[in-house]
Amino acid sequence: MFLFVFAVGVAVLSCKKDDPKIDLPGPTTASQTYSYGFTSPAGATTTLERTMKLSDFTALGMYQKYVYEGNVNTNSYIDFVKGAAENVELENVTLEVKGNSSIKYNLGTITGTEKYNSLEDLNFLQKVITEMVKKKDIVLQLSYTSTNAIATEVKLNVKPDVTFKFRQ
Repeated sequence: MFLFVFAVGVAVLSCKKDDPKIDLPGPTTASQTYSYGFTSPAGATTTLERTMKLSDFTALGMYQKYVYEGNVNTNSYIDFVKGAAENVELENVTLEVKGNSSIKYNLGTITGTEKYNSLEDLNFLQKVITEMVKKKDIVLQLSYTSTNAIATEVKLNVKPDVTFKFRQ
């Protein structure tokens, strides 16, 4: 009987998972800028894509796989930068997470350099980051209609500044 109990005990202990515990850092803040640079003919409706990956935030280093939450900070923003003095008018400017139409944001009509960092803008960025943390990478689509020709490149930048939390 003793040998039977001993053998079962050894078998149970040998099945134990040997994942070592890692000392994880405290909350880590990191930022990344995703840019859409483009020109456009008049009247064109265009969709551009940028892949956003958790691994883009290099401050996370080897702890990326332990990220369970990301909170957008108030210095995050979306901005449109008009380069030259030419006339720019983009209509129906939207950002959307590809494959999840519930995470969609309408920037409306853009006619010049603009910075978007209101509470509503930050709430959209929070949804984007939450989805990125969950899936590890997402595609953010920019869609717009150009009212007039844009010969000199303009940019739309999405800059999330995020505090990430870790858990094993």
